[in-house]
Amino acid sequence: MVSRRKGFRSWFVEPYKQIKLGLFFLILNVIFGAIIFGVYGYYIYDIYDVVSSYFQLNADQSSTTLSKFIYPLSIGLVIVVLFIITTILVSVKCTHNIYGPLVSINRCLDQIIEGKTDIEPLKLRPSDELKDVASKLNILIEKYKK
Repeated sequence: MVSRRKGFRSWFVEPYKQIKLGLFFLILNVIFGAIIFGVYGYYIYDIYDVVSSYFQLNADQSSTTLSKFIYPLSIGLVIVVLFIITTILVSVKCTHNIYGPLVSINRCLDQIIEGKTDIEPLKLRPSDELKDVASKLNILIEKYKK
């Protein structure tokens, strides 16, 4: 019996397809993250600029005031980065639950095409998707064996 991999690497069943989908989400998230951070950053800078000109701050006061606005900008950047990382991890985990069964189903169908009769029924993990397809294929395997 083949042992299952553990840890983060076990999430990659079809690495090329999963990474391709992950890159799609990464690009989408980076675009929206940049837009969100840009708008957020612009308004923070605009507030700083208004405060600086309204109160006619000198260079030292202006520097102190700017340092107060850096903190919310940093928090906004951290939130955007965490959002991007979380979305990538969730997309990899979700595709793992789809591509894993697809690999088993393809392997089973290849055995049927080759004419093998000693085909084992599909066994999916509890978290896997496509269980209804796998159960119907298991019924087909039983009929095929007879």
